[in-house]
Amino acid sequence: MEHALAFQLMTVLALATAVIALCQRLGLSPAPGYIACGVLVGPSVLNWLPDDPTTRLLAELGVVLLMFTIGLEFSLPRFLASKRLVLGLGGSQVLATILLLSLPAHFLGVGLVEALLLGAAVAMSSTALVLKQLGEQMELPARHGQVITAILLFQDIAAIFVLAILPILALDPERLLPALGLSVIQAVAVFASLVFVGRRLLPVLLHWVAGTRSLELFMLSALLMAVAAASLSQVAGLSPTLGAFMAGMLLGETVFRHQLEADLRPFRDLMLGLFFATIGMQLDLVAVAQSPDVVALVVLVMVTVKPLVLTPLARLLGEDAADSWRASISLAQGGEFGLLLIASAMALGVVNAQLAQPIMAGLILSMFLAPLLLAYNRQLAEWLTASSHSALSLGTEAYVAEKSSDFEEHVIICGFSRLGQNLLRILTGMGVSALVLDLDAMLVKQAAATGAPIVFGNALQPGMLRAAGVDRARALAITLRDATVAERIITHIRGSGVDLPILARSTGAAADTALANAGAAAFPEGLETSLAFAGQLMVMLDIPSSRIEAELNSIRACEYAPLRLLYNVDLNYGTRQSLNSTEQVRSVVIAEGSQGEGHTLQELPLEELNVEVVDVQRHAIRVPGRLLDTRLRAGDVVMLRGKPGALARAAAFITARH
Repeated sequence: MEHALAFQLMTVLALATAVIALCQRLGLSPAPGYIACGVLVGPSVLNWLPDDPTTRLLAELGVVLLMFTIGLEFSLPRFLASKRLVLGLGGSQVLATILLLSLPAHFLGVGLVEALLLGAAVAMSSTALVLKQLGEQMELPARHGQVITAILLFQDIAAIFVLAILPILALDPERLLPALGLSVIQAVAVFASLVFVGRRLLPVLLHWVAGTRSLELFMLSALLMAVAAASLSQVAGLSPTLGAFMAGMLLGETVFRHQLEADLRPFRDLMLGLFFATIGMQLDLVAVAQSPDVVALVVLVMVTVKPLVLTPLARLLGEDAADSWRASISLAQGGEFGLLLIASAMALGVVNAQLAQPIMAGLILSMFLAPLLLAYNRQLAEWLTASSHSALSLGTEAYVAEKSSDFEEHVIICGFSRLGQNLLRILTGMGVSALVLDLDAMLVKQAAATGAPIVFGNALQPGMLRAAGVDRARALAITLRDATVAERIITHIRGSGVDLPILARSTGAAADTALANAGAAAFPEGLETSLAFAGQLMVMLDIPSSRIEAELNSIRACEYAPLRLLYNVDLNYGTRQSLNSTEQVRSVVIAEGSQGEGHTLQELPLEELNVEVVDVQRHAIRVPGRLLDTRLRAGDVVMLRGKPGALARAAAFITARH
């Protein structure tokens, strides 16, 4: 490799790392960052990387892996269960947007097929960006979040269909209908072949691969299946993305779905990054600069026309005005599939590059605006509806304050999952009043219909907990699984000067520390489950219940200290566990000729190394470390307790040779 090429490659990677890090910091999707990198290093600016067939091939592999993983996540029963939203609202949104935008373009002289494809590209929104940010804002369980998820699901499926027929649309008009008919027959044949292989052969193969316990073999098998399905589809004259999606959909019914997705995700994300970089390479800044009016028009269409199309459709299907506006505002941006459609259509010559360039630029700019619209979708919807009687008021502080006005000395429960529901039942049975906040609109509606004291509200919103009466409450219980969200709620409460007991659900040792530092008592779900499991087993062993309770209560009394000690055999390996500050235990065997042999524990600098000796085992005898005053012998097993780094240093010192 020449030095100049190595330097260019290093510079490109450094630039990509910096830009993606900036996108993460700003809460943006990585896609615009990759596109920006492609623009900078491509032919339009620095011309460091060529937009050649090899680069395009790697980028197409990323799209194939994306379709395969979408197929893995696709659930036909869930799709059919939400058919009113997915097919009804999602389908009408895509169709109405395409017709509304493509017909005027066609009358202005754009070809019909070209206008329809550009309309389809504009109709798509960013699945990755929207779901990520709304998830962080705890809005996905809300009604507008459910509407958004359904529409995005249909958009993804529609994009797959359009991508599949793109090669056919590139044919001459007189050959179009026969080609479409032939492609349907070919698609059925490919699907039948994949069904046979996916139902009969692949599960057996995957069970065998899983039995080898080889991560490399499983990963290679996952890549092979995705690429093989795409190749089969391409050989049959269809789009490779269609075959990849079909294969993923079939394998999504197996028990290996999550493992396949986890193994392919790093390859998929990297190749998709390269795909978006190739889009940036294809972006002709000169052509974009010559059509600033088109770029501005596309951005305007995204943030105004798309919401104006979707909102009436949602209202016709029975959605509330506020939820309709919030969903419409959240989807007012371009998306990854829209860029993919335009780039693929340009590569096939279906869309004129001179027209596609400013449209791509407009889509990209709208994706940069999306985080702002998503963050303020509620405020914008309030301004647009201007109605205090809309369902939006169900999530406002005034509504929650009205519902909580009769509560005194109550417990506020954040989250109505299984733990929250059981907690409410127990508190009610004990005569303790409680008020629940949750963001799942359907769950709130069902529970409220039975008389449950529950209101729709986001505990992360400033003032929401105060509206729920946190100033006069006895305690706050946070049953959410997301410890980061719980920590933010606790920090807000403590920062506002409210001093009341807070119990938060914790699923890991690191979360215990974070929640405690924020000012709450952490309920270690996993540790308490361990106690319950052990207690049930001791009952089956006919151990007296009084002895069982005494043992379990003694562990609870010392804040689960014995259960917080975890073995970590290889502390030099960079696991997540070794990165946190939880104390662990490690057994060290005294070898003949090692530095620990012949010394007493007092003679070893263990305190300086910040570790503690739990006990020492010699043959069948186990002696607590504080009582052992004899010299260590070869074969003794020393049990050390401390932080991961300290344990590693102590073990290295003790086992070192003289």
